[in-house]
Amino acid sequence: MRVVVWHGWLLEGSGSNVATARVCEVLRASGHDVMLLCQEPHLERFEWIDAYGSVGAGGPGELTQRRDASRAPGRCVVLRPVIGPTLPVFVVDRYEGFDDVKRFVDLTPDELETYLHRNVEAVKAAVAWHGSEAAIFGHAIPGGAIARRALGPHRAVVKIHGSDLEYAVRHQARYQELAHEGLASALAVAGPGREVLERTAAFVPEVRDLSRVVPPGVDVTSFRPRPRAEALLEAAERLERDPTTSRGRRASMDADVARALSDHDRDALDALAGTYDQDVPDPDAATRLRYLAVTDEPVVGYLGKFIPQKGVELVLAAHRATQHPSSALIVGFGSHREWLAALDIALASADDATLEWLTSAGSIVIGRPQRPATAAGRRDVVFTGRLDHRYAPASLAAMDVQVVPSTLPEAFGMVAAEGAAAGALIMVARHSGLAEVAGALEAEVGRPGLFSFEPGDDAVRHLADGIDTLLSLPVAERDELRAAVSGFVAREWTWDRTAARLLDVAGPAPA
Repeated sequence: MRVVVWHGWLLEGSGSNVATARVCEVLRASGHDVMLLCQEPHLERFEWIDAYGSVGAGGPGELTQRRDASRAPGRCVVLRPVIGPTLPVFVVDRYEGFDDVKRFVDLTPDELETYLHRNVEAVKAAVAWHGSEAAIFGHAIPGGAIARRALGPHRAVVKIHGSDLEYAVRHQARYQELAHEGLASALAVAGPGREVLERTAAFVPEVRDLSRVVPPGVDVTSFRPRPRAEALLEAAERLERDPTTSRGRRASMDADVARALSDHDRDALDALAGTYDQDVPDPDAATRLRYLAVTDEPVVGYLGKFIPQKGVELVLAAHRATQHPSSALIVGFGSHREWLAALDIALASADDATLEWLTSAGSIVIGRPQRPATAAGRRDVVFTGRLDHRYAPASLAAMDVQVVPSTLPEAFGMVAAEGAAAGALIMVARHSGLAEVAGALEAEVGRPGLFSFEPGDDAVRHLADGIDTLLSLPVAERDELRAAVSGFVAREWTWDRTAARLLDVAGPAPA
C-alpha cells in the first residue's frame, strides 16, 4: 500500500518524533511504500530511508538515493516541505536550519496562514506524485487542518500527541477552530489512550465518534533488560568513537554555572545554553558512564527533554531527599540544562537562599521545603547531554528506577514504556496518559500505586517516598518485577502492533 505520513518536525528527541520514525520504519519493513513529510535535517542518519529531498507546490525536487539503506521489502522516501524560515513549534528549542523558531501561540495570523498554505501545497504535490492510498497526519493542529485542506474530508487518520492540545488548542480560540476543522472531518482520530482522546473531545465533541485507541510502541529488540555494566560499557565505547561529542557541553562549564549562580545572574545562565551543541552528547559522557558502570549504588534516572514542563528538577530534589543513597543519571537536552546544573549545585550545598532565587527566577518548581536525606552514601549526579537512539537503550537498562515527572498532561509517556521494556522500574507522575501507563504495569504485577506518585505541592516528598519504596524491595523481588514489566511491554506495546492498527484504521483512502 502507498502510505503518506505527515509530521511537522524531526525524527528524534520527542515522543511524537520517535513514534513517527518507528511507524514509518515498520511500515517499510512490512512491504509498504511510505512517503514521509517532515523537517528532519539529517536524513542520512536513518538507514531505513531509501531516498530523500524537498517538496514544494511544484512537486518534489531531485532526490538523493541512499545506496546504504537497509534492506526491506518496502520503500520509504522522505520529503521536506519548503516552508520558509519560520518553524512553528509547541515548545521553543533550537532547530537546525531555521532562524526563526516560534511557538504556535506567538505566530501572527499571516505567519500561520503562510505556514499552513505552504504545507498544504507541498502535500498536494507530494500525494499526486506518490499516488498515496492511505494518509496518516500527526497532531490535532496543524496536521488535521493540513490534511483537510490538502486531501479533502474523511481522507486521513489524525494522530493526537497531546502537545498540540496543551500548548496551543487550550490557549487560543483560533487553534480550537483549526482543531475542529481538521478533526471533525477526519477519517478517524487516533490517540495513545482514552484520557487524551477525551481531552481532545472536550474541544471537538465530534471526536468521540471517530476515536480509536492506538498505543505507541517500543523497539523491544533495542530496549531490553541488560546488566548495568555491560550496557554502559558498550555505550561508553561507542561514545568514544563518536566525533560529534567534541561539540557538546564541556565539564569546565560547571564553573561558569557556579559563577552565574553565585551572582544570581539569570542572563548569564541563559546565555551558557547557547555556547555548545545541545544535540550531541557531552565530551566526557563516556567517562561518566564508565563511572556508573562500576558504582555499587542504585541508579535513579531521567531521560528526556530539559524543559520546565518535564519536571526534571523534581528528580534532582527527590534524589537528595531519599532515604536510600543512589547515583542520579540525567540524560537529555534543552535550554533548561544550565538551570538544572545550577539547581544541583544549590541542592548539594543546601543553600536555601540560592534555592529561593532559583525558584523565583528560573522556572524551577520544587514545592515546599523538603526533608533532608538521612542515609549515608554517595549522591552523585551525572549529566551526559543528549544520548540518541544509539545510546538511550543502554542508559535506561542501567537505571534501577526511571522517573518520568512531567508536570503537564502527557498523552502516553512513551519513554516510560521504553524504560520498562529495558528493565527499569518506573516512577511516573500520576496524571494524564502517564497514569494509564503506570496503571497497566501496576495491574500486570498486581501492585496498585507501585509505579506512580502523586503530583502537586508535595511532589518531591511523594516522589522520594516512591523511589524509596522501590529501592527498599529485595533484589530478587526487583528482578521479578523488571522481568514482568519488560515482558508486558514486549507483548502489548510494540511498533508492529502500532503500525498495523494505524493502517487498519487508515485503510485505502476513499477515491
